[in-house]
This record gives sequence, C-alpha cells and structure tokens, in this order.
Amino acid sequence: MISILLIPLALCLILVLIHVFFGVHILRRGILFIDLALAQWAAFGYLVGYAYHVENPLMLLLCGFSATIVAALILAIIKPLFAAINLQEAIIGVMYILAAAAAMAFISSMGLEVHHLKSMFTGHLLFVQLNDLLLTMFLYTGVGFICFIFYNRLFRSQSQLSDFLFYTLFGLVVTSSVKLVGLLLVFSFLVIPVLSVFLFVKSIKMQTLLGWGIGVIASCLGLLLSIVFDIPPSLCVILVLCGMLVLGICAFLSLKRLGKLTEI
Repeated sequence: MISILLIPLALCLILVLIHVFFGVHILRRGILFIDLALAQWAAFGYLVGYAYHVENPLMLLLCGFSATIVAALILAIIKPLFAAINLQEAIIGVMYILAAAAAMAFISSMGLEVHHLKSMFTGHLLFVQLNDLLLTMFLYTGVGFICFIFYNRLFRSQSQLSDFLFYTLFGLVVTSSVKLVGLLLVFSFLVIPVLSVFLFVKSIKMQTLLGWGIGVIASCLGLLLSIVFDIPPSLCVILVLCGMLVLGICAFLSLKRLGKLTEI
C-alpha cells in the first residue's frame, strides 16, 4: 500500500518547493487570495478544454494557462486603481467569484458531469502517473531557473509589467498543479507552511526554509494518515497542515507569554 503513495509523495514534495517559495512573496505582497483566483481561472480553462474534447495533456495545459494569462493581464492592469485604496484583495476576490460562477455555469450549460466540479477542488493526487510527475518536475525546474535569473524583476519591482510577469509565471505553476491535486491543496501548500512560521521569523530565507520543512513533514504524515483513516490523501495533507498551523500559533503565544521569543 505504501508503494502506491511514492509518486504522490514525490509530487507533494515538488509542489511544496515551488509553492512555498511563491507563498513567501505573495504573503509579503498582501495578495493572499491570488492563488485561489488564478487556480479557479485555470480550472475554468481546463473545463473548456474538457467540454470540447481536448485530450492531449499539453493542449489541456495550454487551455488552463490561457485562462490564467487573461486573469493575470486583468489584475496587472487594474491593480494601480485599487491598490492605492487598499482594495486589491477585493478585486482578487471578485476575479475568483467570476471564474467560479463561470465554471459552474459552463458545467451546467454544457452538460458536464459533477465529477469535473469535484476535480477542480480535490484533484486526483492518488492517481498521478509517473509521466505527470516528470513533466511537473521539468516544468518547475524551468520556472525556478527563470525566478533565479530574473529575481529582481519578478519579486522586487513594482511596475505593471513586473506584476504581469509575476502573475503569469505564478499562473503557470498554479495551472499545472491544480489539475493534479486540486485547488484546495494548491492553496494550502502556498499559504499554510509560510503562515505557520510567519510569526517566528522575518527573513525571506528562513521563512522559505522552515516553510519547506513544514510542507515536507505535513506531506509525509498526511499521506500515511490517509492510509490509516481511509481519507483522500489531498484532504488528509490539508488537515495536517492546518493542525501544524494551530500548533505554531499555540507555540508562539506560549513563548510570547514566557518572554522567550527571539526574532530571526
């Protein structure tokens, strides 16, 4: 039974590496729900592909990515209008609602089956194939290389072009991962590991390293518990991540009360 989880575990570890890295910067930018919005647009793109019987994996990926590019362009254009009055998150929320409503309306109008809607949220982590794993590894290696080469342009500049490039690159990551593990686990990997250590450490490097550690532990423990309790693996990993977040908050409050916090 454990051998069945080797590929899902490897995929989770790859997702942890890329999503925690982006998660640190997304939390610092104050655009927490950008992941949900772009993932929902990617899911809508996939639904369109399914409805028109697109079966080639690369073409399906392009369907989802095309939708995220549209969302990224809209967000980059209107960001200056609402960022000045601290309503950027509200616009991101509207983008999510729009994509979710469009997806459900599309499912209804095209007569798609309900499992397409479920797949948008939970994915199919347990049934990921080796070729999916290798493609994901290759794609994220390329994304990581681009992030390393153009780090200042992508993560430190505040121009509209930089925002669009950041949203697009992140959208590519989300597009590929949401198809495999679903919107819920993608959002969890992005936010929860970093949020669990955000109170303890302030440097980007330490937040990333500790976030990676929490994501790896949660993935291993969640997949093992999914066997024990017969819970879908993606949901079990999410529950473990949430549990670790609660533990982190409790530890922070305890250390703060004892006066033993040291900022890193």
